[in-house]
Amino acid sequence: MGKKLLHSREVAVALAAVALLVLWQVLAVAIDSPLILPKPRETLDVLLKNIGEPLFWHHVGATACRSLAAFGISVLLGTLLGAASGASRSFHNLLEFPLAIIRATPVVSFILLALFWLGSSLVPVFVAVLMSLPVMISSVETGIKNTDKSLVSCCRSYRFSLGKMIRHLYLPSCKPYFFSGTLAAFGLSWKVVAAGEVISLPQRSAGTLLQSAKVHLETAQVFSITLVLVVLSFLLENIFSLVLQKTGLLVKRKVKS
Repeated sequence: MGKKLLHSREVAVALAAVALLVLWQVLAVAIDSPLILPKPRETLDVLLKNIGEPLFWHHVGATACRSLAAFGISVLLGTLLGAASGASRSFHNLLEFPLAIIRATPVVSFILLALFWLGSSLVPVFVAVLMSLPVMISSVETGIKNTDKSLVSCCRSYRFSLGKMIRHLYLPSCKPYFFSGTLAAFGLSWKVVAAGEVISLPQRSAGTLLQSAKVHLETAQVFSITLVLVVLSFLLENIFSLVLQKTGLLVKRKVKS
């Protein structure tokens, strides 16, 4: 059944990709303006040219490094704050209002404010951490709060130490929530870093390339850079998810037949 579902999913993804390409081609021919919507062939030519240039990969690599740095910081801080929030009602109340502000404030506002405080290379990392933190905090906090209360009482009755309770009770309970949160935070970090780079314009970044292409009205270049970022994000996220599943750290939900 699993192989059949996988096969069906692959077919569906392939059909959707073909349909999007066909729609793209039809719209590009109907509009007949490369400035508004270049044809897939024009975008492919620019993409192949970019792939062959080492400097292009320096820019993309810098964006990837910032995304991974933001992701790592978000996971570390989010885990610590989420654990404290789940364990203490007072700490949860203390975090509730700041997190609500972060969720409600547009990303571009944080980017513009951070430009006054930080260097252009650090702005995307700072903003990505800020946007990913609520996701990680919420995931870890939910895992702790959903820990079986009867098991907690049992551990306390047998006078388990705090270390034993964390290792044998809270960690297994939080594990699925934690790794689901990390997957969400990873994708969010990648997108926010790219958006931050477009505005802060670091010396090396994919966002700087996007802004340069926009200024010079190179629509096909914008499409090609975006495609590279999408593919890299998709590959890295799926590799990360596969590693978690193979190591038993992330359990996929079973689909009922």
